[in-house]
Amino acid sequence: MKKLLTVVLVFAFVNATAQEKKFTVTGTLPPATKKYNVLLSWNNGNGAEEAKVENGKFTISGEIDEPVMATLMLQEANPPAGKGFDMTEYRRSNLTLFLDEGTITIVSKTWLSEAEVKGSAIVNDYYKYQQQTKGLKELEDKIGDVYYEYNKAKNSTAANQLMEMFKVHQELIHAEQLKFVKNNPSSPVSLYMAEQALGFDMDAAKGEPLYLLLNENLRSSGKGKRLQEMINVGKKSMVGVVAADFTQPTADGKNISLSSFRGKYLLVDFWASWCGPCRAESPNLVKAYEKYKPKNFEIFGVSLDQSKDKWLKAVKDDKYTWPQVGDMKGWENAASQQFGILGIPFNMLLDPNGVVIARNLRGEALEKKLEEILK
Repeated sequence: MKKLLTVVLVFAFVNATAQEKKFTVTGTLPPATKKYNVLLSWNNGNGAEEAKVENGKFTISGEIDEPVMATLMLQEANPPAGKGFDMTEYRRSNLTLFLDEGTITIVSKTWLSEAEVKGSAIVNDYYKYQQQTKGLKELEDKIGDVYYEYNKAKNSTAANQLMEMFKVHQELIHAEQLKFVKNNPSSPVSLYMAEQALGFDMDAAKGEPLYLLLNENLRSSGKGKRLQEMINVGKKSMVGVVAADFTQPTADGKNISLSSFRGKYLLVDFWASWCGPCRAESPNLVKAYEKYKPKNFEIFGVSLDQSKDKWLKAVKDDKYTWPQVGDMKGWENAASQQFGILGIPFNMLLDPNGVVIARNLRGEALEKKLEEILK
């Protein structure tokens, strides 16, 4: 019995150890007059290692369970008090890369973001993809910068047009992701791209085609199984399905069900008082509501707030006159969890039968869709 127990324990230890992948990242950066540190983080910050940059060199070592996306950030060791945020400096000081076992070399003659990355086949695959889509990444940053300026100036027309440009940009990114996954069905990078295609808005129509291209080993892995679960949740809000019913309380405690709006075109809007992009969309919602409410259109607001007072103040300030509900549980809101919502604003447009006919319509896109169906 002792021998059997010893064998089991040894096997368990060997198996656990085999899952640990040791990596070393060595970097070479241009000489600098200031002192800098580099921070490497992965798994949403659950894994992190830091090192000093000395004479333009740094080394970071660590362990991971499996190949994973990571961010390397260059930080000034002793920043002056009151130093403000500089977006250009931030972008230049960040590098995304894939971590894998073995040695990864990072060499830059200018900014960290421009560094050449070399390592295992997985590391090299992702770096190659980055170089192929570099122009698209720069375009995304530019659209974001200009959108911010127009939005800050309250030029909603220009901001909405830029949002439409961003959607076209995202379609181009999706096409590049699809091409990569087709050519690399066994790469962990492809699994990451399938996750990215699904996105915070749980777009199963984009995520599932990439997932189905993955080989069996990736689909049956822990991450692959979790992605399949997320896709299944995302399908609950896919165009063409009947949105699952839910019931939530109003501010005065009256329960309202999604199904009670059958017979109307309904925009189900998930938002919160603390969500800047949600509040920025308010004028467009108010305009659409006033124009199309007489034409059998309704909005059903679902708040992800935790403070009832802040929720009601936002409703009043933004002139929301349509039905509003919320269980004041924040991200734990039962309706948002039902649809797997990971980011807001999020909305679904339903037809009179409760079938989803569009998702995440904002700005001019919402008005165009309503004009199309409510002529």
